[in-house]
Amino acid sequence: MARKKHPPQVPDTLKNLVQDVGNPVSSSDVDSYGKLRQIEDRSHQIRTIVRAWKDQQAQDRMMRERYANYLIVAMGVQALAVNVVFVLIGCGLLTFEPWTAKTFIMAVFAEIAAMVLIIVKYLFTPSSDKVLQFLDEKKRTTGKGR
Repeated sequence: MARKKHPPQVPDTLKNLVQDVGNPVSSSDVDSYGKLRQIEDRSHQIRTIVRAWKDQQAQDRMMRERYANYLIVAMGVQALAVNVVFVLIGCGLLTFEPWTAKTFIMAVFAEIAAMVLIIVKYLFTPSSDKVLQFLDEKKRTTGKGR
């Protein structure tokens, strides 16, 4: 005679915490659940890293754009000032020694060239791909444990 299996009895103190008692859980079920949780955790980590990288790139872009605009305006003002001084010297309204005027004009244009170099070198650097390298490295290290 086959005995009918009854679900385990839940103590009265725990009944409000237990929703249902189902079939017994095997070790393969536990392993599958563990693998699923590991995949979900890894996916959450990667999404968090990518979201943080995206936010950082957007903030970095806004900051660079603001600095670039300030520097471009400063270079325009300097170029305008040098041209005004140059015209005033040419009209005879300002008098300087020739070497002083040449040095002043050359120094300002050298400064403008240096500012352009700074803008190009530091404000418009290539996008950071370190996050991609990190994700690739993480993928390789977690892939080895399988």
